[in-house]
Amino acid sequence: MYLFVYGSLLSHNSHNHLLNGCKLVGKAVLEGYGLYKVSWYPAIVPKKDAKVAGEVYEVDEKTIKEIDNFEDEGKLYKRQVVEVILNGVEVLRAWTYVYLLNVDEKNYIPFEKQPWRE
Repeated sequence: MYLFVYGSLLSHNSHNHLLNGCKLVGKAVLEGYGLYKVSWYPAIVPKKDAKVAGEVYEVDEKTIKEIDNFEDEGKLYKRQVVEVILNGVEVLRAWTYVYLLNVDEKNYIPFEKQPWRE
């Protein structure tokens, strides 16, 4: 299965170690979602005419369960399937984590200022 990441799980960020042993498939873009800073970490929510830069990893069931726990799935984020554009050409279905709480529009991060950096 595939996982689209956009924040602290990115290859250059602090929690990428949770993906140790998982294959980085490539860079990807998720359209129809906006990236927001909600604390020291980012979140995505549906947003018309927005897009999010990230990476896709090939993950196993054990890893996805560990990341569910890390992301507080069901309370802070909801894991759901989205379609991303991989390496600018291929459409791929992948899991990602969508924020369940409200975001402040002033904390929106436009695509030009992505990917997320800690």
